[in-house]
Order: sequence, then C-alpha cells, then structure tokens
Amino acid sequence: MAHSLIINNKEHHMPRKNKTIKHQSYSTDSLFCTKRRYRNEKEAIDAAEYQMLKDMNLELTVYKCDLCKYWHLTRSTNKKF
Repeated sequence: MAHSLIINNKEHHMPRKNKTIKHQSYSTDSLFCTKRRYRNEKEAIDAAEYQMLKDMNLELTVYKCDLCKYWHLTRSTNKKF
C-alpha cells in the first residue's frame, strides 16, 4: 500500500525511501554460462591445478566454451593436461 499525503484537498504520494537499483541487462552468453570464466587456457589450467592441489581427489579438465568463448573447468575422470 502506497503512502500518500493530502494537501489542499490534493493527494500527494510520499517519495520512496529507497531507490530501486537498475538491473543490468543480461548478455546472451551469461544466460548459458554460469561457470567461472577464464580468459585463456593457461589461466584455466592454473586454476584447475590449484583446485586439484587443494583436493587431491578432484580431477578437473579445461575446455573452451562455444557459447561465451571463455575457458571453463569441468570435473572429469581423464586429465587432459
């Protein structure tokens, strides 16, 4: 329910206390690619190696995404690097 104030028999709506934040529009690639993006293969491999050092049971591979053209990590049974 909106708050209003009546002055001289005219209804005036109270200003909002908080401003609505403008949402940034979605790019088409962000709708499909929810994974962390790496600019190149080396960055992705470095990130995968770091994660696998933290968890010795984890096996990751990297791939270039056809949708966003960035590199992503994925769990795998076969190491590619």
